[in-house]
Amino acid sequence: MPMTRSSGIDIHYRVAGDGPETILLVNGVGDDLEAWPNQIPDLLAAGLRVVSFDNRGVGRSGQPAGPYTSREMAADAKAVVDALELGPFHIAGVSMGGCIALEYALAYPRDVRSAVFANTYARPDPFTYAAFEAWGTIAEAAGTSVLMRQMAPWIFSPSFYEAQPDNVAALVTEMERSPQPPAAFAAQIGALLSHDCLERLNEIRTRSLVLVADDDIIIRPGLSRRLFDGLPDAEWAVVPGGHGAFWENPAPWNRAVIDFIARQPAVGSRGSVAETNNEEEGNP
Repeated sequence: MPMTRSSGIDIHYRVAGDGPETILLVNGVGDDLEAWPNQIPDLLAAGLRVVSFDNRGVGRSGQPAGPYTSREMAADAKAVVDALELGPFHIAGVSMGGCIALEYALAYPRDVRSAVFANTYARPDPFTYAAFEAWGTIAEAAGTSVLMRQMAPWIFSPSFYEAQPDNVAALVTEMERSPQPPAAFAAQIGALLSHDCLERLNEIRTRSLVLVADDDIIIRPGLSRRLFDGLPDAEWAVVPGGHGAFWENPAPWNRAVIDFIARQPAVGSRGSVAETNNEEEGNP
């Protein structure tokens, strides 16, 4: 069971494939590294090596007292990167994972070849803040199982409920089995509530994709648009589905990510991470 240490806690990670390029996947709130069964096969088929990990507060990683911040969770991701001695890689984060990916790109720009910020924001607006705050309150008051059932209508789109009720039921049943303690879930919610990099977005020079779902009701496309508008070098893509589009309708989501990565220049070519870093340092 691969582990590394970050700020005194264990961080559990996993590596799949041996492709020449690596993508680091960053989970949303409450999700462990098992949350990517609909993505990893397609990413491997595209020739990528896939690294996933359990954020602090979930899975086999440590669960210190919270609240957590997206910045310290980005440092946890950096511990995984350093343990694996990764060269420049692609990063993709969903929801809270997108907040973590933003902080990673800000803190460790030389590591990142490209970034996918999916169903996420630079700063929560009052509506989204209130919704996430309610999730944390429900978890602590009623337990994780009850919380997961209450979350489902926020995560999955109305069309998914109507067209695939059996799949919705199966996903909700799986969510209800989450062993995450309520306090750890609430600690992760703290990272969503305190995350704010809106005024620093112009520092992110990494090529980025802001990926939204057209029926996401908790992090609405308009909120993600504020993120996109602040990034110096970003693309915008919309896929069908709700906040959990990468679960309910994975094919368009996967294709958007893979196509974006395929458009990035190879390491060492003009415009690459290596060349950008040399220019910043004044090297020829």
